[in-house]
Amino acid sequence: MKPWSQRPREEAYLLNPAFGCLTLTSACFGYNETRSQPLPFALAFMILPIVLHKRTRESLPNTRRTSVPNWLRLHGEARVGFPKRAMALRPHTREAIAYGLAFDWMSVDDSGSILPVVRSSAITRAISSSNGDARECASKARFVGRWIGTVSSTETLMALWGIRP
Repeated sequence: MKPWSQRPREEAYLLNPAFGCLTLTSACFGYNETRSQPLPFALAFMILPIVLHKRTRESLPNTRRTSVPNWLRLHGEARVGFPKRAMALRPHTREAIAYGLAFDWMSVDDSGSILPVVRSSAITRAISSSNGDARECASKARFVGRWIGTVSSTETLMALWGIRP
C-alpha cells in the first residue's frame, strides 16, 4: 500500500483505517445480533466492498426478510465486479482490522472470528458524528452484518457473491 502522503484525498477519506474500523465494527454488531456469534474473519472482507459501492449500498433491501439469494437474483448487477472490489479492498480491510485491534474496538477470538469490544452506543455516537457517504456506509454496515447473518454458512454466502474463502 502507498504511504498516506501519496494517497489521493478520496482514498484517505473513505478508506482510512479508522473509518474502516467503524464500518467493520458496526457490521460485527449486526452479525452478532442475528447469529449471537462473532463475525467470521473471512466475511469481514465482504463488508467494505458491499457498503462502499454506492449502487450496491443504495439498492440493499430495507429488511432482513429479503433473503440474500433472492436479492442477488433481482440485483445481479451487485455481483458484477464484486470479486475485483473485494480484492482491491483487502489491504484496507486488513488495515481497519489492525486499527480496531490496536485501539480496542474489536478483538479476534480463538477461532479467528471478530468480536466488537466497544459498546454499541460508541458505534452509534461515531456514526451520528459522521456525515454524508461516511455516515450512510457505517450505518448500512450494521444492516449488512444482520442481513448476511441470515445465510447458513460463510461458504454459501461467499459463493452467492461469486467469491471463495
